[in-house]
Amino acid sequence: MALFFSRRTYNSQKKKFTLKPAAKTRYVNITKKSADGSVRKGSIVKKADWLNLVRQQGGDSAVLIYVHGFNTSQTDMLDRLEKIENGARSNGFKGAVVAFDWPSDGSPHAYDRDRADAKTVAPHLVGDGMLPLLGMPSKPKVHILAHSMGTLVVLRAFSDFGDAAGPGNKIWSADQVMFASGDVDAAWLEKGAWGNLVLKKRSKRFTNYYSGKDKVLSLSGGLVNGGRKRAGRVGMPKLTSKGHWDIHCDEQYKRDVPKGKRSMTKSHRWWFDSKGFYKDLALNLDGQDAKKMPTRHKTNIGDQMLLT
Repeated sequence: MALFFSRRTYNSQKKKFTLKPAAKTRYVNITKKSADGSVRKGSIVKKADWLNLVRQQGGDSAVLIYVHGFNTSQTDMLDRLEKIENGARSNGFKGAVVAFDWPSDGSPHAYDRDRADAKTVAPHLVGDGMLPLLGMPSKPKVHILAHSMGTLVVLRAFSDFGDAAGPGNKIWSADQVMFASGDVDAAWLEKGAWGNLVLKKRSKRFTNYYSGKDKVLSLSGGLVNGGRKRAGRVGMPKLTSKGHWDIHCDEQYKRDVPKGKRSMTKSHRWWFDSKGFYKDLALNLDGQDAKKMPTRHKTNIGDQMLLT
């Protein structure tokens, strides 16, 4: 079973989601898939029923929301959601794992259109996902794992809601927020910058996994975004807030991916196949002390290195 909430338009005649942004959020329960994963079947359910399904998956204690990035089809999203759930659970995570599905075209040539759609639908990550989950009777911890352009979705979503939006007009926040290959300006995460401020306000702890080997983000920063360095490639600026952690992942990437398979795409998506990454992710979700995690080592540049 896979659970996600989607802001893609749904074509009821073809029974398929499209590439266009929708006017409403739909809650989906996938119950079957073909052996090769190319065909999945399920149903659109009411929000209350979907929340009950989340609870049945372990959501009374915690929920991890995966937010996918640019050039990600719905099929790709579901494949990665399954990998994330298996990776987290194999390392002890007991909560539910769901996804926010936004209308990426699933094409490497649609960067600008994906970016525009990401900004348009971003508020629904919080309004239609986080807040209903935080409002469940058990008051679960809600965690976020965002990849690539999904990190922009998170920052935009967090900045669009005030304190009164929380259940019972209480201050709301995520517990653990984690970026992997973050396709956002590194400067946004400097202490006092807008990205830093919203993450400080809306998360208990923020972890930025980055790799200088990420060729997609080299292209994104060098050409598409006018030379503005990406947080998922260079890390955060030196001046950051307490509780914000930079995790340097070059060595883990080299350990996980053989030389002959280090393609541009692999350098950006290798996280989803990394046992070492999931070990660290599970420790994060458990709230372990960032300085004492056995998956990490000190570096000579002031951050931590992932190596398992």
